[in-house]
Amino acid sequence: MSLKEPLWLRDGQGIPPKIRWMFSTEAPLVAMEMGRESGEIIAADSASGLYRIDRRGQLLNLSRGLKGIRAVTWSDSSASGAAIVGEKKVFRLNSKLEAEWSVGLPEPALAVAVTPFGRQTAISLANGGNLVLGQESEQLSVFETMRPLKWIQFLASEAVLIGAADYGHICAYQLDGQQLWNEKSFTSLGEMTAALDGQTVLLAGFNHGIQALDGNGSMRESYLIEGTVSRVSCSFNADRIAAATLERQLYWLDSDGQLLWATQVDEDILRVICDPLGEWLLCGFSSGHIVRLDWES
Repeated sequence: MSLKEPLWLRDGQGIPPKIRWMFSTEAPLVAMEMGRESGEIIAADSASGLYRIDRRGQLLNLSRGLKGIRAVTWSDSSASGAAIVGEKKVFRLNSKLEAEWSVGLPEPALAVAVTPFGRQTAISLANGGNLVLGQESEQLSVFETMRPLKWIQFLASEAVLIGAADYGHICAYQLDGQQLWNEKSFTSLGEMTAALDGQTVLLAGFNHGIQALDGNGSMRESYLIEGTVSRVSCSFNADRIAAATLERQLYWLDSDGQLLWATQVDEDILRVICDPLGEWLLCGFSSGHIVRLDWES
């Protein structure tokens, strides 16, 4: 994809970023994740393409061995990851995107996550069940939540799994399945993300803006922005927050929810990912375009 500057980059409010690179998958994008230490990206398209891209936007690996990928996750170290394939199967992937093992599930999988070094894999199921598996697919714990978890994420600072349902439920669990906290949400959610230090959990609350919870799950504050917020991401300690709306607005905010930059893009946004230091942003468009936007000096 050409590095020609799009109009939406110039027409925004605040301090605009620079385009560091652009990458295009061969078919519409269905999932994207990043290894936060390495900056490597794993992306999946609708034609069974699975891409591993380095922090400079260069393709490292391309695999077409898994058909029907619905979700991906990637360890912070980029040593391994996992993918939901079809309704009821999860594959563990090595750094070359090769399948190391797979597990069949009794119910459809909703989300998958791996620990920072990729040693454990968590899977949430449509019936409210949740599994934590070890390196060789051995079962470490099984637990149930009040509602099925549509989003799950491991923290970097401790072995804790944060999860959220699309309505009514946000929670935290240890690897052994012990519940740490459990809170109700009274709004439908478009996405959940947790700061890697565990002190902030952010919810894309559609018409209710961005909801910010503390590390114990208690509501802290709300950031109201224009549009229907459906995507959210943040840096390691939430000093920078990225958000996208169903109306194709893209926002870059500080830790207090103050606007640093905003624009209206011309494609649907599938995923936003903020880098750990809050210096750049990955934006994945449904069309298959992936863009790195930099505020680095």
